Amino acid sequence: MVSNVLEVDQDDLLKQVKTFKKKYADDPDYKKLRAVLPKDWPL
Repeated sequence: MVSNVLEVDQDDLLKQVKTFKKKYADDPDYKKLRAVLPKDWPL
């Protein structure tokens, strides 16, 4: 699991990942990559 590799707990990892959504919301590469993930994916 990613949180184990990064040595953070799952809640902290999800908080970090959710900041990506805000930070990169207008980035074309983010939008392209996000489009291939399921809608309920936490990013």
